[in-house]
Order: sequence, then C-alpha cells, then structure tokens
Amino acid sequence: MDLKEDNIIGIVGGMGPQAGIDLMDHIVRLTQADKDQHHRSVILMSFPKHLVDRTSFVEGREDTNPGFNIAKIICRLESAGAKAIGIACNSSYIPVIYDVVLDELKQQGSEVKLIHMPQETCKHIRSFYPSVKRVGLLVTNGTYQSGIYQSYLQEMLFEPVVPEIEFQNKVINKMIYDPGIGIKARPDGITEEAKILFHKALDYFESLDTDVIILGCTELSLIMKDNYTRKMAIINSNEILARALLKETEKKQT
Repeated sequence: MDLKEDNIIGIVGGMGPQAGIDLMDHIVRLTQADKDQHHRSVILMSFPKHLVDRTSFVEGREDTNPGFNIAKIICRLESAGAKAIGIACNSSYIPVIYDVVLDELKQQGSEVKLIHMPQETCKHIRSFYPSVKRVGLLVTNGTYQSGIYQSYLQEMLFEPVVPEIEFQNKVINKMIYDPGIGIKARPDGITEEAKILFHKALDYFESLDTDVIILGCTELSLIMKDNYTRKMAIINSNEILARALLKETEKKQT
C-alpha cells in the first residue's frame, strides 16, 4: 500500500467530537462513488481533552492557546499521509488561534494544504448566491466577538446580519453551550429545547429580512439533521468544508 500516491484528506476533530464525525460523513455523502474503493481516503484525529474550548480562550477564561495543539495534530495527520486538512471548528480559524497554527506549521516545515472554513463558506455564497445582500450569522460567542465572518462577508460586498449581544447569549450561545440542553452537552441527541432555540434564531433572522444564514459553528450541523423549511437559504459550513476538501484532493489527482 503506497500512501504517497494517495491524496488523503485529514480532519482535525474533537471540537466537539461529533463535529469531526459529521465532517467525515459529509465527505462520504458528497463523494460520487458506486463502490467502497471509489471513496476518498480520510484520516480523522479527535483529541478533545487536549484542545481547550476556543471560545473560552478568546474570552479569557482559558490561558492556553489551542492553536499549539491543533498544529501538533495537523503535523501528525501530515506524517500519516494527509495532503489536505480541514479543522472541524469555525472558532479555530479566529486569527489569534489560526495565526499560531500557521506559525507552528511553518516552524515545522509543514507542506500540507489547510482549507480555511470561514473563507470557503463566504466564497460559496458569493458563487452560488451572488444576488443576495443580507447574510445572517449563527456562530459561537468566540467567533461572534472575533468578527472573522463579518470581515470576509464585507470584503465580498455582503451585509452581515449579526444578532444583538443579548439574543446571542440567551438563544444562540445557550443552544450550543448550555450544560443541560445545549448541543455540546448532549452527545446522545439534540434536545427539544435546543431545537426550539434554533427555530427562535431562524425567526429572528427572518424578521430582519435576512437572505442567507451561515451555520458558523460546526455543532449546528448536527441540528440540521432535521429538515427545516425556510425562505432563507441555510449554509452549513461543515458541508462547505467537506466540498472544499474534496475539490482540493481531486485537483491533486489530475
């Protein structure tokens, strides 16, 4: 088995664990294959206890920058043969974290191709929804505070629709992080309370004449297992990352 000739996809998981699995699931489902051997080779590494919460770090509740250990995992993936890698966590691309990742990889002489989830998500909207104007953001508090999605959307001449901070805390952040009903707290399944908060968030964005919503937290991909019919397009950043990883490794094969 010559892995050097295989354009392996790498996934940095564990943020949270189900988000990495969901990214791999998207890769499998989006691959045009009629038998096992036509699917892409994928390596998923999930070391959750070694990765402090990204929002906690951004908010100053954790001292250790998770970028250092993310970079170590990327190096392990590269050593195992991965050619293109995606980090299954939007908050990991916040510059204060992502810049550390890039610096560490440079010091290690890494040649792997990293796919930038927020950038690819915004590029997808520009390519497939060029006439829309207002783009809503469903993100963690860390990503919310960083302004990373706002910056990319504005560069592409979209108008970001960002919730008021009270709504962000009481609805969106609660839906993700609440220790009782939040998505992170219930690996056994999405609670009805979380689904109610998700609908409340969608109602909120619709009331603000939002054209498109970005699910800018990979955990929100899990709540989209249910079908939601809305006037707004809902863009799943985990799905877009999967598409970009497939495209990148496909290019290497030609």
